[in-house]
Amino acid sequence: MGVFFALLFIPIIIQHTAIKNHYVSYEKKNRRALAFFFLLLTVLVMFRHETIGNDTSNYMSYYEIFSNLSWSETGKVSMERGFAYLNKFLSLFSKEPQFFIAASAVTVSTMIYPTYKRLCLDSFLTIVLFCLMSTFVMMFSGVRQMLAVAIGFIAYEFTRNRKTIPFVLTVFLAMAFHSSAFMLFFMYPIYHAKITKKWIFLVVPAIATVFVFNEPIFTLLLFIMERYTRFSGEISPTGAYTMIILFVVFAIFSFLIPDESKLDKETIGLRNFLLFSVIIQLFAPLHTIAMRMNYYYIIFIPLLIPKIIEARSNRWNQVAKVARHVMAVFFLVYFFYNAYTAENNLNVFPYKFFWET
Repeated sequence: MGVFFALLFIPIIIQHTAIKNHYVSYEKKNRRALAFFFLLLTVLVMFRHETIGNDTSNYMSYYEIFSNLSWSETGKVSMERGFAYLNKFLSLFSKEPQFFIAASAVTVSTMIYPTYKRLCLDSFLTIVLFCLMSTFVMMFSGVRQMLAVAIGFIAYEFTRNRKTIPFVLTVFLAMAFHSSAFMLFFMYPIYHAKITKKWIFLVVPAIATVFVFNEPIFTLLLFIMERYTRFSGEISPTGAYTMIILFVVFAIFSFLIPDESKLDKETIGLRNFLLFSVIIQLFAPLHTIAMRMNYYYIIFIPLLIPKIIEARSNRWNQVAKVARHVMAVFFLVYFFYNAYTAENNLNVFPYKFFWET
């Protein structure tokens, strides 16, 4: 567990010392803390043992299979073509499965980090929230979907800059790695919707309606997914309500705390993602696939919350400051408590390097 203490506490130390260091700006120390976090996270994902992550050993087996296929045979496999061709391409450099794990880790981080670097205002809070999201443990297990989620960050940059055609092409690329990436098509219209506090009287009833009728709505969604994706299944109750409560609290916080006049378009767009995440999460108690569909949006939450605090209104100024410290400490403690006690963490804890027996 020591590697995870280093992963979280060293960035905290880097950021904290910036307050007393007059020779290095806080912004620079903030960026350094975030860079260290992503660097160490990438190393941990690269060099993990095959038992770390429920699906890691499966992906290593796939890589061995693809390494021995021809290009024409690779194109005929039932798995998503983008992922199949990536396996074949990487096998040209090395047939060692650990090379594939390492290369995938670097690829994912390389696509996610630039957006995080550009938007991160508070590395401590952002890092803690990042580790709270289920996408964190998925980085150690679900190679295909995390590649798709990472490509979603490229789609996000095209969305932000209103480049529609590149956005659409990027989403299709993401779907070539994981069919659930069709969820990225919602990103463009959701980001550009101008949802402010004036909309809250419409948003709340809409979310409540979805929650009440989540089962028939999700049944329809399952029917659509069975026709247009590789997914097939039926409603299977999970009892996952904790994250619904958390995301709702984040949503309330994001509308209550800020001075709307201080919010730029990007912050409003990220807040729209949070609202969409709440809606998707309402289906999580019915099937785990709902959580997987939410990965493409919840990974932006760690960037949103610090921006909301930064844009706090005078009325909620003190509350926002206290909330920042409470969230950071509480979720930091919760991360380690969950790591030691939770049963469904994809076998990420305790961590083991690939050279360990």
